[in-house]
Amino acid sequence: MGAHHLLHAPLDIQVQERGQTAVVVVSGACDASCHDQLRERLLEAEASGAEHVVVDLTALRFIDSIGLRVLIGAWNRARHAGHRFSVALGHSGQVRRVFELTGVHQIVPTAMPRPA
Repeated sequence: MGAHHLLHAPLDIQVQERGQTAVVVVSGACDASCHDQLRERLLEAEASGAEHVVVDLTALRFIDSIGLRVLIGAWNRARHAGHRFSVALGHSGQVRRVFELTGVHQIVPTAMPRPA
């Protein structure tokens, strides 16, 4: 699959509440067309009253720098509100590389899911 296909994978964002944790599952590709949608769904998760917001990016195939900025903004809001915020990354792929190359993984708490 080429980069062109990755950029046009449809974005899907689901918010799941699990007790005091809101899990935001993001799949597809997060490019310039999705930033507002991602921000709105993160704000929805924050407004749910959850003490911990987990953003599951394990099925996300592409993210750009503005998408990273949206995630950093959500982490900042959670931190200032005294809540926890973390991101689940896949074991490999473009999204993980972007987090590592930009150093965002050293700022925003990240985790890798356990292998199946």
